[in-house]
Amino acid sequence: MSHRPRPSNLVLLLLAWLALLAIAGSLLITAEIRRLEHDFRQTTDTVAAGVRQKLHANEAVLSGLSAFLLAVEHDDRAATERYAAAVVAAHPHIYQIEIARRVPVREATALAENLRRHWRDDFALKRFSQLTGRPAAELSPATDTWPILFMYPDLPQAQAIYGVRLETVDHLAALLARARGNQQAVASPVFRLYEGETGYLLLQVVERPTDRPNGDAPNLFGNSMASMLLIKSAALLPPAATSGPAQPLGIHAVLVASDGAEGVLLQRDADAGTPLERWLLPTFTRSEPVHSAAQHVLIRFTQQQRLHDVLSTETLAILSLLLVAALFAPWLLLRHYRALTRAGIEHEQSAYLATHDVLTSLPNRYLLGDRFTHAVHSWQRNGNRFAVILIDLDHFKEINDQHGHEVGDEVLRAAAGRMTEELRSCDTIARYGGDEFVVLLTNVLDASDARQVGEKLLAAVSRPVTTSAGNLPLSCSIGIALCPDHGTDLDTLRRRADLAMYSAKQAGRRAVVVSNGEAG
Repeated sequence: MSHRPRPSNLVLLLLAWLALLAIAGSLLITAEIRRLEHDFRQTTDTVAAGVRQKLHANEAVLSGLSAFLLAVEHDDRAATERYAAAVVAAHPHIYQIEIARRVPVREATALAENLRRHWRDDFALKRFSQLTGRPAAELSPATDTWPILFMYPDLPQAQAIYGVRLETVDHLAALLARARGNQQAVASPVFRLYEGETGYLLLQVVERPTDRPNGDAPNLFGNSMASMLLIKSAALLPPAATSGPAQPLGIHAVLVASDGAEGVLLQRDADAGTPLERWLLPTFTRSEPVHSAAQHVLIRFTQQQRLHDVLSTETLAILSLLLVAALFAPWLLLRHYRALTRAGIEHEQSAYLATHDVLTSLPNRYLLGDRFTHAVHSWQRNGNRFAVILIDLDHFKEINDQHGHEVGDEVLRAAAGRMTEELRSCDTIARYGGDEFVVLLTNVLDASDARQVGEKLLAAVSRPVTTSAGNLPLSCSIGIALCPDHGTDLDTLRRRADLAMYSAKQAGRRAVVVSNGEAG
């Protein structure tokens, strides 16, 4: 009785050892992922806190601006510019401060003339549609209009905005009406700025108690004003939130306006990583609502983890030690190397015999089915069309009957060799049964391309064959079906090709016919 361990026991011991090492490695990777998740939460907390701080700052700035307008003289543009400059310097995320004033429609023409004399000689009251070129919306009759009379910074690309009537701007008419009945600030929906990019307005209506005389100076601000902050979408989020040395954050931020309308403030996709990273590593996601009195923002963060972040220097060092430990296990199987090698060779031979025809050494229908599946996947991913070509030898039954099956086998081997020489390495020719062969022709441009290959196969086969019974004439009939023109599964395409082949037979044999049927 032998006392040597059986190979199965040694394999089980090896697997148990490797399993312990795998568990240790898995626990190590899990700890690293948890650390990265903690960092992700800290980063998103910081970004959300920064956005929240800016939202509250917006409303504080707008409240201060409204209070300033109650105190400033009607025509004191210089003081207003100094105040606005100080605000923008302290809050660089504010793109622009704008002020509009209420003007009775009956006084609008006189105001425009006064401002042209004392302020801007090109000043004019205008609809927003005059700048955008879009069709103007129908406005209900109104007694007042709200032209924009102040902007800071006074950007060259925004000069055309002077004199634009707020009630003619998309969404702002309803926003203005809401603000007049509300002492608090209101937020507009997200819109595309005249200068480009996207942003939104935070607006508050300011009412002076009485008029104060100002002589012939331009009455810029009047008694009823709309103080506005224009915020660019991208300015709410710090640049570090969307790029960095590790994994850039994916950010989808939505603003809910005061009327309930939702608009995308910012959409930046996360680094998708490699297919391997998406398969092995998690994608962190988190939704964070950020609110102030008038501004409601919902931010959704995503982050695909990357291998180079999970596999830090310390982690790689520990994994290397585990790998070194794993390398000691194979010595348990060294004494059985020859036996395992022989088993491997026998397995390969069995696998070959299971997927190839013994007589011709061509792939059989099972291997053809597997390669057909790969061809379908390639077509679905990349649009690479392919064709199924069915070849049937003409009068092969007569050869078997007259000369015997040994001669028939010689003919089959000769035909298989000739067709193989005419095909590319990426194509597959299989013996499907008897004297029937099927070719899987990949990367086909169209039916004429497949027909050319069929003609080459016909010419190669249709030459006399030297056999033990002498030279015998040989020809074949060929039918062709294309994917997806005639079908997308093997059975359908083979049936279409078979019908085309029988058409070739009926037309006198020794011909190539492409299926003319539709996919079904």
